Amino acid sequence: MRFLLSIHDVWPGNFPLVAGYLARLRSLGAQRIALLVVPAFHGQPPMDGSQEFTAWLKEESASGTELFLHGYHHWMIELAESAAYRGRRSPYGRWVNRNLVAQEAEFSGLPSVEAERLLDLGLASWARAGLPLAGFVAPTWHGSPPRAALRGRGLGLWETRFRVHRLADGKSRFVPPLAWDLSKGNRGPELFGGGAWLRALIRLPTLKVAIHPGDLEGRGTVKVIETVFASGTNISYGGLFGSDPSGAPATPGQGNRNVTSAIRP
Repeated sequence: MRFLLSIHDVWPGNFPLVAGYLARLRSLGAQRIALLVVPAFHGQPPMDGSQEFTAWLKEESASGTELFLHGYHHWMIELAESAAYRGRRSPYGRWVNRNLVAQEAEFSGLPSVEAERLLDLGLASWARAGLPLAGFVAPTWHGSPPRAALRGRGLGLWETRFRVHRLADGKSRFVPPLAWDLSKGNRGPELFGGGAWLRALIRLPTLKVAIHPGDLEGRGTVKVIETVFASGTNISYGGLFGSDPSGAPATPGQGNRNVTSAIRP
């Protein structure tokens, strides 16, 4: 069994915590870790304004850590920048945000034009920071900009809940997630699907371990990770499709000459 390992929801406000998570995961045996970075978390100023944060990301990237664009706000645009939003989210997208993910399914149910605008805002911040980019993962795995928009902007990989896609040639791999639920209050992080889900996944060829801030505060989380480490091999996202160089990190905005022009003042 091979497994991917990622930390979600990374932004300037929590990167000291994430740096601690990286150190702890490496002490447990992690070899390859991806960081899913949110440029303007919950409406905060874009990440490229934080030199300390972007310098840290560059150091991590130089050591082999893969960096993914993880939405733009990781929050409903209606909340993060209501004055700029003129579209209407679909009833399903409103239901998902209201009932499942605490209003963090940024792309679920958005009109394509708004989804592409948010994608371009994220890519513009990424380009200003001068960071390498491995691909795109939508917040909560619900919704996404159109596949053609991701491919047209030169993105290499796109992760959905159960698959990782190589955009250049349309190939994909089934990679189901291990993730934790933090909504139970004082009960701490609980593994979605419990032990039965863990036992099923470690019998598969490939899985992914998706860690969010707060997950490593639970003792049970570390035990699950240790079980995964003992059962398989930690690989990079780029290595998921073999040694093909088309799985390598892309240049943000490549193939799209209108990234900056898509930004509204």
